[in-house]
Amino acid sequence: MAFICLDIICLYIFLLCNAFGHTLSSSTEIKVNPPQDFEIVDPGYLGYLSLQWQPPLAVDNFKECTIEYELKYRNVDSERWKTIVTKNLHYKDGFDLNKGVEAKIHTLLSTHCTNGSEVQSSWSEATYWKPEQGSLETKIQDMDCVYYNWQYLLCSWKPGIGVHFDTNYNLFYWYEGLDNVLQCADYIKENGKNIGCRFPNLESSDYKEFFICVNGSSESNPIRSSYFIFELQNIVKPLPPDYLSLTVKNSFEINLKWSIPKGPIPARCFIYEILLTEADNSWMTNTVENEMHITRTLNESQELCFLVRSKVNIYCSDDGIWSEWSEEQCWEGDEWKDTLIFFMIPFGLTSSFVLLLTCLLFHKQKALLKSIFHMKREVFSHQETLC
Repeated sequence: MAFICLDIICLYIFLLCNAFGHTLSSSTEIKVNPPQDFEIVDPGYLGYLSLQWQPPLAVDNFKECTIEYELKYRNVDSERWKTIVTKNLHYKDGFDLNKGVEAKIHTLLSTHCTNGSEVQSSWSEATYWKPEQGSLETKIQDMDCVYYNWQYLLCSWKPGIGVHFDTNYNLFYWYEGLDNVLQCADYIKENGKNIGCRFPNLESSDYKEFFICVNGSSESNPIRSSYFIFELQNIVKPLPPDYLSLTVKNSFEINLKWSIPKGPIPARCFIYEILLTEADNSWMTNTVENEMHITRTLNESQELCFLVRSKVNIYCSDDGIWSEWSEEQCWEGDEWKDTLIFFMIPFGLTSSFVLLLTCLLFHKQKALLKSIFHMKREVFSHQETLC
């Protein structure tokens, strides 16, 4: 009996070791190399970079496998990595060239050819820094770009700190769809220096990254370049609404209405902010419609006013800029009655006085005419007696 138990234990140990050895050999036998020649290439599009690589060595050993690459990248000092998995040998994206770029990539093998286990290579890494010239203070300041009414892009800036008087700046831009980087053709100038740019009609530029570089030149010192990335739909400033109307029903139900701002922005893309003032109270509210029904808070007040401004909503952009406020539209309650009474009382008194005076004059004139008539009659009677 003891021998039988011993045989069973030995068999169990043998099977366990055999299974462990098979797993170990499976995991150690299948290895894959990282991609080759991984690099970050700048084609000159002001921040639109290409990350590219070559297949790993000994890739022919995995002809039956699907080979994929996991790519992670970010700007230096960014807390978040962007991650994509691709079968291609290149990937393009936009980066802030005011900072460095870092990326890493490794090879992934599909599980169907690795006995169900996940096999991946070590990481291959690359970095990129745009060559810099000039001190940080020479860069432009307070760059501000606004896409007015989704039609006209305007950017403005201030010169760097302490730059030489001969310093001037130039703006270049590019977005996907342009063959080459373009320079601003219509600069905004102040004292002969460029301080902004009016852009031409930008075709097919929406929902794309819009890259801008502002560099400078000076005979005294080199000027540091500045790089910016926008998505134009996120910096749209629409026109304010107009043709405002305000009606009050039953002394407390308010209906506000206004026209949709003119221009190419679809009606469904607007959000409105309404500022209402009643007596000494003010409050704000939002709506995506160009009409609103509210209830008055003070039925005794005799005046109610409102203003409206517009912005592109979250269904058409990630962000936006509020328009200017519209002209104020007000409603006045029964105050017109008091005003009417105020003017009618003096007018009534004056009219009554004039009417009374007219009657008196008419009465006196009538009495005078009557006395004259009697006098003529007496004279005529006297003449007849003499005859």
